[in-house]
Amino acid sequence: MSGPRESSSNKLTHREEWAIGVAVLAMIFAVVLMFAQQPILASAAGRGPGTKVERPEAEVRYLSPVALQLSHDGRWLYVVCEDSDVMLVVDTRAARVLRRVKVGTRPKGIAISPDGKTLYVSDETSDAVTEIDAQSFAVRRTLKVGWGPVGLTTDRTGDVLYVANTLGNDVSVIDLRTGTERKRLEAGHYPEYVALSNDGTRVYVANLLARLAPPDRPPVSELTVIDCAKQVIAARVDVPGVIQMRHIAELPSSAGGYVLVPFMRPKNLNPLVQIPQGGYLTHGMAVIRPASSSADGPGSYQVTEVLLDNIDHYYADGFGVAETPEGRWALVTASGADVVSVVDATKLRRLLMRSAAQRLALANRLDSANEIIAERVATGRNPTDVIASADGQFAYIANRMDDTISVMDMTRRQMVSTIDLGGPKELTQRRRGERLFYDASYCYQGQMACATCHPHEGLSDGLAWSLETPQLGRDVVENRTLYSIAGTEPFKWNGKNPDLETQDGPRTAMYIFRSQGFNSKEVEDLVGYIFSLHLRQNPHLAGDGTLTDAQARGRAMFFRDKSNSGAIIPPMQRCYTCHSPLTHFTSRVQLNVGTATKYDTISAFDVPQLEGVAMKPPYLHNGEALELEDIWTSYNPEDKHGLTSDMNKAQLNDLIEYLKTL
Repeated sequence: MSGPRESSSNKLTHREEWAIGVAVLAMIFAVVLMFAQQPILASAAGRGPGTKVERPEAEVRYLSPVALQLSHDGRWLYVVCEDSDVMLVVDTRAARVLRRVKVGTRPKGIAISPDGKTLYVSDETSDAVTEIDAQSFAVRRTLKVGWGPVGLTTDRTGDVLYVANTLGNDVSVIDLRTGTERKRLEAGHYPEYVALSNDGTRVYVANLLARLAPPDRPPVSELTVIDCAKQVIAARVDVPGVIQMRHIAELPSSAGGYVLVPFMRPKNLNPLVQIPQGGYLTHGMAVIRPASSSADGPGSYQVTEVLLDNIDHYYADGFGVAETPEGRWALVTASGADVVSVVDATKLRRLLMRSAAQRLALANRLDSANEIIAERVATGRNPTDVIASADGQFAYIANRMDDTISVMDMTRRQMVSTIDLGGPKELTQRRRGERLFYDASYCYQGQMACATCHPHEGLSDGLAWSLETPQLGRDVVENRTLYSIAGTEPFKWNGKNPDLETQDGPRTAMYIFRSQGFNSKEVEDLVGYIFSLHLRQNPHLAGDGTLTDAQARGRAMFFRDKSNSGAIIPPMQRCYTCHSPLTHFTSRVQLNVGTATKYDTISAFDVPQLEGVAMKPPYLHNGEALELEDIWTSYNPEDKHGLTSDMNKAQLNDLIEYLKTL
């Protein structure tokens, strides 16, 4: 982070601690007066604010394979394992692991150079890419990129590396001859996976989350297209009504040249009572005809959304996608259903030859799978990436929750073997809970898992949902992150769930899964896993905790007790009263800050924690505020949500800069 910094560390002063204590007492007194019928909820199982939460069996490190790449001759399978910070080299003939290469922290993606001599592994929480010699497997160098890199690919010459940075919402363009970053290109919202087009002219970027938009509108996701020759954005292709676009594959031109991207299609503005009727969450793939082959003319992209679910059973959380070299088959993993769907590319192409109106209707048709799916083949637990061999004989599927690779014979379209990657065999509580988190079999007809609405290991999906009300359009609430929520009880925006056991036990079974849900032991394991999810190191804050001048000024605004005119600010209008740093920047109560709408049946909402706030838009209980600034400029006219009307633009900007450091 550039810019001047204050020399002191980012700690509370004695004056600030005293002021917070006084303000908290004032807040408690005010809350008791306002909510005499709503007593302050205590945390579950004796976990008070600041209580240390044990991380179960933290010393056990599973592998958790998430990304695959094959050597050009098919002899070596390279496997990226996110939980052990390694890349494994698997001998495909002997079906065993030969080498372990240490990379950066939380690796997520892998690319191979056109000549096959170099491997590139993205290290998500290191904000870097590890470059590896594909013969000696020695680490050559580390390339610095943007925040949270995941997907990556070289261009066809091997001179340039494109890296999708999730937290930065951009793509790093790396000159591999010098190892330096040439530029960053703005992508969509949370870009995760990339692919080089078959002709080498374009790089496709799939964005996990939809563009930020008002909560009463359906989501619109984006496939970002980069022109490799000019290294600029060539197109932003809208994919309406979907989120969680994942891996990317491109069929050969003989099979239509379509770009395939798995997605999830939510009906989030419909009440959850629709789940037993089916089709509340559907799963499929975007089938995109690139501009060069589009019948609609140059510069256009034809987008068709095809569902891969059955009418009465769903294949939740599409993740990996691959094509066989001759274009006969496409493979799509369903990470929540433990299945890979084998798509007949010839029948898919026939489906896409229908009229424009018929193609548009495919986005909501649950009978399309009967026409194009040749097989549903069981995998291991939580299949992620999939890749086909160059001769089209085999496909390899990474099973994240099993630490295994499934090997599929494409001639017979059957699994023929499983490669054990050598992870720990004992199951810790955290691992058991993690398996439950990704398992959609607990939901009615397999429509969703916990990870369906909390992708990327607990992230918010950025959508507003109509949850427990049977009335259309009432009490719509924004989804919340699961990162670092231990000690922030109660849960839900109305604060009705005193602990996570209630949230994930009877509430999830009754209102969300519409099933028996998890038993008491499973709930215990799931809660243990969720409480182990922590925010990554904040990229907006210097490693030593020092603040830039703007951040320091913003901190002074956050902790101020006097207005610009010098008047004393009432305790309930001070930022730190309701967002105390002593309790995860939340007060753990419900307050009325004037943000209720005519569609809400309550006016007091749970005070959200501010830790990691910069990484989880939109804001407010219903997601109306798309940016932090909107909270105070558009939705705080009466200063109920803190005194902000006296702030000038510079002061508000400084406050936001400080909030980004939390």
